[in-house]
Amino acid sequence: MRALEVYMGIGIVGWGVLTVAAVRRHIGAMAQRQISTGALAPAGAAAHCVAESSTAGPVEATDIASNMEAVRMRITAASKLHARSEPRLVAVSKTKPLSAVIEAYGCGQRHFGENYVQELVEKAVEGPKDIIWHFIGHLQRNKAKLLVGASEHLVVETVDSVKLADAIEKACESTQRKRPVEVFVQVNTSGEESKSGVSPSECVDVAKHVHELENLRLRGLMTIGRSGQEEDFDALVHCRDEVAKALAVDAKSLELSMGMSSDFETAIAHGSTSVRIGSQIFGAREKKKPVV
Repeated sequence: MRALEVYMGIGIVGWGVLTVAAVRRHIGAMAQRQISTGALAPAGAAAHCVAESSTAGPVEATDIASNMEAVRMRITAASKLHARSEPRLVAVSKTKPLSAVIEAYGCGQRHFGENYVQELVEKAVEGPKDIIWHFIGHLQRNKAKLLVGASEHLVVETVDSVKLADAIEKACESTQRKRPVEVFVQVNTSGEESKSGVSPSECVDVAKHVHELENLRLRGLMTIGRSGQEEDFDALVHCRDEVAKALAVDAKSLELSMGMSSDFETAIAHGSTSVRIGSQIFGAREKKKPVV
C-alpha cells in the first residue's frame, strides 16, 4: 500500500519513505488539532481531510484522501494519453454526509455535485462558502427558487427545457442574486426514455434561449451517456459544435460535462472538460434516497 500524502508540512510521501502507520498517526494528530480549533485545511492541502460535522458522523480521512489522489492521477494520465487539457473534477457527494464533503474540501476540492435540492441546500448552508455547487439531478420548476437561493456559487447542469430555464430566471429575479446561475443544457444523447435531457435536434433551441436570459449564463452541454457507448460522447461534441455555430461563438468556449466513475477516461478521450465522479471518491452510495 502506498503511503498517503499528508497535510501541509510533510508534503508528498513516496514509496517507503514513511510507513503507512506513521502517516496515519500524523493524520490523526492533525485531525484532532483541526477539530479542536474549528479550522479548515486551505485550498491545495495535499490529502488531509477534517472529519467533523454538526449533522453527521465522521468519514475516515485516509479513504477519501487516497481515493482523491487515485482519481486525480487517472485524470492526469488519461489527459496526457489523449493530448487533452485536464477536465474539472466534480466530486459527486449525493447521499453522503457533510463531513465527507469537508474532507474532500480539505484536499483542495472545490466543485461538488448533488442530485437532490434539499440536500444541496442543507450542505450549502452549513459548508464552506467558497464551494461551487453543481446540481446534477432532475430539477422540478417549483424547486427552482429554493435551489437558486442556496448559494451564489451555483451551476445547474440539467436544464432540459425552455420552461425550466424560464423558471430559474424568474427565481433569480425574486431572490435578487448577485451572480448569474451557470447553466449546462442536458442532452439525452442515448435516446433512452429513462434519462432526462433534450433530444439532440432540440439542443440548439434550448441553448439559444438560455443564452438570451439575463440571469443565466450558458456554460456548455451535459450528457449521461450509456456506459461503454462512445458514440454518445461524440453526439454531445456534435451538439456543442452546432450550438457554437448558432450562437456565433468559438466551440471551445462551450464546455462538455460528460463522464462518470465508470467511463470518465473514455469521456476525456472524447474531449470532456468536466467529469462527475462520486463512488470512486466517497465509496458506495446509500440506497435510500433523501427527500428532494
